[in-house]
Amino acid sequence: MYAILNADSKTTAAVFEELSLLDRSLVGAEGWSAESFRSEAEKENGIVLYAVDSGKVIALLSGYYAVGEGDITGVAVDEKYRRQGIALRLIERFTALLPEDTENIYLEVRESNTPAQALYRKCGFEKLAVRRNFYDSPCENAIVMEKKLR
Repeated sequence: MYAILNADSKTTAAVFEELSLLDRSLVGAEGWSAESFRSEAEKENGIVLYAVDSGKVIALLSGYYAVGEGDITGVAVDEKYRRQGIALRLIERFTALLPEDTENIYLEVRESNTPAQALYRKCGFEKLAVRRNFYDSPCENAIVMEKKLR
């Protein structure tokens, strides 16, 4: 069993290190540092969520909101825990934490990451645009996806 928790300024440095290790293990050098996760969690409009199992971080979602929009900046789930609905629940929790006046949520996903695109479609996101050469290592386009809340 696992629990979904919010990161905040009281979250231990070890948790932020685990978030960074998970992120970097899945996305490579572009993954966030522990300090990046801490900084996002401490922002007034930042949201960092993570799921734990037996005290170990197994999934994360980072994002923020501003001017009626939400933006998911990262989602990562340990390979052993995929296809169990964890990312779906993290996205639902993120959505629930947004201010009531939020109209849309946006995210980018690698063009080759069709499993993630399928998850996002299941969550109500639709393809909005393509950002050419958005990612490095390897160089790849990003699909911009949008979920309308209003």
